[in-house]
Amino acid sequence: MSRLSLSVPVGERETPASFASRLARRNFVAGRDLAKDFGLSFQKVVDGDANEIRRLAELGGVKVQLLLANAIRKIGTAFEFRGQAISKLGLRRARVHVCPTCMQDDIASSELPPELAPHGRFDWTIGSIRTCAKHSVALVEVARDLPPGHYHDFACNVSAAVPNVDQLAAHALRRPISGLEKYLLSRIEGCAGQPWLDTLPFFAAAWTTEIVGAVSEFGPRVNLDLLTDDDMYKAGAAGFEITKAGAAGIGDLMSRMKRATASSGGVHATGLQATYGRLYTVFSQGLPDAGFDPVRSAIADHILANFALGPEDRLFGKPVTARRFHSIRTASEAYGLHPKRLRKLIEAENLLPDPAVKDRDVLFEVSVADRIARREADAIALKQVEKHINAPRQSTKMLLDAGFIRRYSTGSDALNEFFLKSELDVFLASLHRKAEPVADARPGAYDLLAAARRANCSLIELVRLIVDDRLSWVGRRTDVEGFLAILVDPLEVRTLTKLPDLRGLTPSEAVSALRVTSKVLAGLLKVGAFQTIVQRHPVKRNPQIVIPHEEITRFRDEFVSLFTLARESGKHMPILLRELAALGIRPVLEFKGVGATFFKRDDMRS
Repeated sequence: MSRLSLSVPVGERETPASFASRLARRNFVAGRDLAKDFGLSFQKVVDGDANEIRRLAELGGVKVQLLLANAIRKIGTAFEFRGQAISKLGLRRARVHVCPTCMQDDIASSELPPELAPHGRFDWTIGSIRTCAKHSVALVEVARDLPPGHYHDFACNVSAAVPNVDQLAAHALRRPISGLEKYLLSRIEGCAGQPWLDTLPFFAAAWTTEIVGAVSEFGPRVNLDLLTDDDMYKAGAAGFEITKAGAAGIGDLMSRMKRATASSGGVHATGLQATYGRLYTVFSQGLPDAGFDPVRSAIADHILANFALGPEDRLFGKPVTARRFHSIRTASEAYGLHPKRLRKLIEAENLLPDPAVKDRDVLFEVSVADRIARREADAIALKQVEKHINAPRQSTKMLLDAGFIRRYSTGSDALNEFFLKSELDVFLASLHRKAEPVADARPGAYDLLAAARRANCSLIELVRLIVDDRLSWVGRRTDVEGFLAILVDPLEVRTLTKLPDLRGLTPSEAVSALRVTSKVLAGLLKVGAFQTIVQRHPVKRNPQIVIPHEEITRFRDEFVSLFTLARESGKHMPILLRELAALGIRPVLEFKGVGATFFKRDDMRS
């Protein structure tokens, strides 16, 4: 093969097809015409045939390794690039995308005419890469719907865009490369980084991520054919945040979709398509390639964990081997429970999505059915609870209101309320856990009701101290059962239940601090001399009017009584009052009638 006198250099990441196209245009012909003139197959160059690319390199006078490094090889009906499997649909053929900023760099750094300088990069041919990693610019479509005879003739296909490249670059969308695009380029460079995605073929990792992202971003019924390149960029970015977590990420997405469907009114037990939309149909009705099997497995695992499928059902063409869920009808038959009673129990569990849903469509886990059946044998009525735990009725009600005892219901009628003996026993065990068995109450030890009265705390506070293991000593009378057997020390309880100290002084305390009488202080409070708060007493817990410390300090700094001034100056109050009047210093009018005369300290300083 003789070397052409007119050639072009191989560009960075340039595909052999792009080089062949530019070489042909350098010699004033189309790519396929040049190949035909020299007995080359342009299509074989496009398909990555090593022998044909070697002949092309000889013709252009370039190193064949530079071309082979960026050759996408066709293998059967699929393609391979640097060890990564790429599907035919994953390549751009009838559409041409470029980075206009890269084209500007090509033109600026080349001695060739502008129409020959730009070269096609391998990443521009991969459909899932829509952003230039070098310039953070969205790839721009410069040609579409090309006839097959014009596929891959890069120089010819971008020729109309070259004169407008500056305008294209100026208007190109600036955006960061997405996580999916960065991941795909990293795989091409031989770097692994996502354990689950790395197990999928390149094309499956890309397409799965975009489908997942499209469903997440645009809803389960998204029409994938109507999504723009920008939409697919968003889908890829959103999808990668999901698929990088592997099967767990897909499961989380499906859980959100199932909750959203349930909140909109519920679906039939087998409504997989209604629940998951394109996420289910695409992988069940299309994409038969085995490379997507790990994705189907992840989807199937979630479905089997959330739908009542049994051995009579098939999922992705495989039979379901074990039942994970029951309906009311199947559970009724399996456990011998009446369907109406079971439905009330399921409703009490908040597992009935809609009162209109039929028994066969109300789904719950097999473990739930087991638990409900056991619970039915464990249930007692409210009247039996007091006796079971040995607590007075009022104490039982307080424990119930505080949540220490849980009430269940199978309907709105109070007659259908019940309690579980096993849960009551667990509560009693939490009280008895560290209790010291004693035959008689030691001095200073009282049962819970008496101790709560002596410690000025509520019974519930006292129970919580025991449950939270905050008491250094708890006793249990051996001659008494249940709740009333527990003994505690009220003095220790009082130290633990004491409320925060008062944030100021009570009126009786403020009298001494301000050196006024109770009557005067009452008058000052009446005219609003202090901002007060209401706070419960730390021990007695009765509401107290409190004058904050800062208010006391403020009043002292701002005002002084005639009595205090007289004491400080050693003068009689009438004489001092006349002297102050002569100086033009007047008492505070706002405090007139409080029983004492006050002056502003600022007036005294002036």
